[in-house]
Amino acid sequence: MPFEPVFETINYTCGKKTLTEQIKVECRTAVKQEDLLSVLNVSAFATVTKGQADENKFNYGGKVVFYTSYISADGAPAKCECGSEFKGDIKDEIFSLNSKTTVSAVVDKAYAEYSGAYLTVIAYVTIRVKVSDCKEVNALSGGSNLIINESELKYPKSYGLKRASYPVEEEFQVGYAVEEVLSHRAQAVISAVQCGVGCIIVDGEVLLSAIMLQSSQRNGIIKENKTFPFRVEIECEDAMPNMQAAASVKERSFKIDVAVDKENAVSVITASVILDLEGEAFYTDVVTLATDAFSTEQEVEIVKEKVKHTNLGKLTTCSVTVSGRAITPELSVGASVLAVGGEKVEIVKVDCANDCTTISGVISATAYLRDGDEKIFTINLETPFESAVSCEFLCEDISDICARAYNGRAKIVSLTETDLEVDISFTVYPEEKTELEVIGKIKPIGEKVKPTAALSVYIATAGEDMWTLAKRLSVSPETLAQTNSDLTFPLTGDERIVIYRQK
Repeated sequence: MPFEPVFETINYTCGKKTLTEQIKVECRTAVKQEDLLSVLNVSAFATVTKGQADENKFNYGGKVVFYTSYISADGAPAKCECGSEFKGDIKDEIFSLNSKTTVSAVVDKAYAEYSGAYLTVIAYVTIRVKVSDCKEVNALSGGSNLIINESELKYPKSYGLKRASYPVEEEFQVGYAVEEVLSHRAQAVISAVQCGVGCIIVDGEVLLSAIMLQSSQRNGIIKENKTFPFRVEIECEDAMPNMQAAASVKERSFKIDVAVDKENAVSVITASVILDLEGEAFYTDVVTLATDAFSTEQEVEIVKEKVKHTNLGKLTTCSVTVSGRAITPELSVGASVLAVGGEKVEIVKVDCANDCTTISGVISATAYLRDGDEKIFTINLETPFESAVSCEFLCEDISDICARAYNGRAKIVSLTETDLEVDISFTVYPEEKTELEVIGKIKPIGEKVKPTAALSVYIATAGEDMWTLAKRLSVSPETLAQTNSDLTFPLTGDERIVIYRQK
């Protein structure tokens, strides 16, 4: 009698793919060339406001806000702000309407150039889209006229990507009157993620830095560094405290307001940041599938498939201080460093050899200096670094590393050399892999030749279990147990197996 197999569709994530595209964004400032002596620094903040997967394409849109500090025609430091929107798409066959994606925008480089009567600022922005490569496979789960050896297979599954926005507003006081905020930056860092009842709990801190001009002292520049903690609960109705969770964060907007009390020479700074968070809670999915099968009537061919399911694991965080020596244009005698801003880190290599993790790359920053004539100018500092870190992970399990550089310091050691030191916070997102083996196909390849005797006696094979014995003898395990109730598995090889057949 022909058998009829039954298959179950298993959805799984076989990994993540990251696609990038660099775009150029320009903005004309309100600064006229005739009102400008020199540009001190251009910093830019990029945010994605639209991200939608389509068939074979991902559409994105966003905005870049530029902050330009410069020396005006009267010799005083000043700042201007402008913004420009962008949009585009990334084409790849991996995208579909149901794709699970995360998109971010990172400013690689920002600078100014003279174009016509006004100063123009330019940024090169990398759009990074991470998409989960989700697939499905048919797995044998049962069927008529088939003897099935089944087992429970367990693997972690996500309840789906959950999102939340969270405003952070903090106030602090400085002991001087602020004339102008020349540049400012906020960076969010996650320190821990866990599940609560109906939510994903994300803990972290916002690293704030601002370079400010004092109104009481000409060309007096001071940098302020502040750290503000945050805790966000992302709604996920199925989450429970015993579940594993993962999350990421990015800054959508950031602004600083300054209230100055010149009489008492103090200023109150209000920093406002909006954070966009994405989180996932994971549960253990249990499916009962066939690990082996046979027919008592037909010879069968089985095709097995190995499925590698991946999901995000528990993130790891650590911080290090790195330093290096940067080669600079020749400085004038008497030059001194006032502040360091715009710290960046680029990871080039991660080495996990000899039970030690070493990360190497490049750190860079902008140093604000004053020369012997009290004039303000800036130089760009860049130097390689290599540092051992305390994060516990295996290189082959890394899904992503988020590195944030902050609290930069610089020291002039010669007219052409300056030491740069920064603190770096690393957040490592690992991948956990689960391998499943399923029966993807089963088909008949011929009729079985059946014994004609009413009773047969078989010699056991040492080490056999109930299933392998039943399959070898082409009887169900239930039939085998009924006629050989005294068998103890695994077999020793001395047993005699009796099979009765009705005539």
